[in-house]
Amino acid sequence: MAYCPKCGVGVEGDNRPCPLCGFPIPKIHEKKEAVGRVTKFPKAANPYPAYFRRVLNRIFIFITLLVFVAVCLMFYIDYELHEMFTWSRYSNLSVFAGWILLYFSFGYVRSFHKVIIGIGLNALFLLYGLDAFNGTLAWFFPLAFPIVVGTTVISVCYWSVIRALPVRGFNVIGSFFIAVVILTMWINFFIQSYRNETSILNWIIVTVLQLIPVLLIMIYVKYGMPERLKQKIARKFHL
Repeated sequence: MAYCPKCGVGVEGDNRPCPLCGFPIPKIHEKKEAVGRVTKFPKAANPYPAYFRRVLNRIFIFITLLVFVAVCLMFYIDYELHEMFTWSRYSNLSVFAGWILLYFSFGYVRSFHKVIIGIGLNALFLLYGLDAFNGTLAWFFPLAFPIVVGTTVISVCYWSVIRALPVRGFNVIGSFFIAVVILTMWINFFIQSYRNETSILNWIIVTVLQLIPVLLIMIYVKYGMPERLKQKIARKFHL
């Protein structure tokens, strides 16, 4: 039996509209089963995610058209002024790299690992092009390539560790600080190597000295910090 959504009175299946208040009752698919007559209501669906996705798609298409027009315009202006492509190569390469970054930001790639790797490859493409336009790859291979690859690998490892942790909370913060220290020392090593100031022993010592305070803080948080303070910090930062 159907019920009027306005007054609540019971209405037979073929009785439209409501005989009491005259409200138009929507049709409901009914199916007979062995036990008796069971009403099958339509499944509830949230239209907001699909609507939000359509809005994002339209915005991204509009931005893509703007990028295409801007790239063509900069190439045209540069060629008209110099009869060759000079500054427009750098500008358009940067614009294209920014467009790829927007592609990942708009959620077209679901896997976080693929997003990190894609952003790393995009950075390599941008830096390689900027260095190659100068005629020689002076700083890409000794400096930019290892730094970007190291940052990508450390980011993927950090995300994998976070996903694998049975208990997160403060472990997320501790792992983050360790990853930041390792990344900082990785970048520092290649900068010193590029400037011919590398000392492996000094680099290891500095790395260990920076990791020790982080490890000590993590040990204190796990074994020495009062439980009430832990809960207060966890509620404060939603850990």
